[in-house]
Amino acid sequence: MGTAEGMLDRAALRRKSGGRAVPKVSGAQLRELLDGALAAVDADERAGSHLRATGVRARLRVPDVGLVLDVEPSEEGQHHLRWSFQGSAGTDPELELIMDSQAANAYLQGRESIAIAIARGRVRTRGDARCALRYLPAMRFVVDAYRRLVRRDHPELAV
Repeated sequence: MGTAEGMLDRAALRRKSGGRAVPKVSGAQLRELLDGALAAVDADERAGSHLRATGVRARLRVPDVGLVLDVEPSEEGQHHLRWSFQGSAGTDPELELIMDSQAANAYLQGRESIAIAIARGRVRTRGDARCALRYLPAMRFVVDAYRRLVRRDHPELAV
């Protein structure tokens, strides 16, 4: 059985996810997957150059697991992107997305619409809307790489 509080928590999770169970992702897993996805995108000439061309400095903040990711275009010849999990890239991001780990995992697998998540209060943003219009469509390359890594290395996190 379980406590009434535990049952309510599970029911709330199912409502948030449209009735399906949402797997918990740890900060270490999320960091590993994001690092691998960004490395794959950076190594891909088409995807990496597309993301670099947006020119956007972005930050993903996932407070419940203590993760902060800064991504910006790279000026190094062999790299398209530069990213850091330190929480301070030296410059303020033009776009910041703030969400919990479950929303981040669902979004990065292409299962959560960022626009709907913002409207429902599951994702908060800071920054210029024009930056979001340039950057978010290009994020599909990261989403594709993240989804492949989840399927290959962490199938228990698939949504």
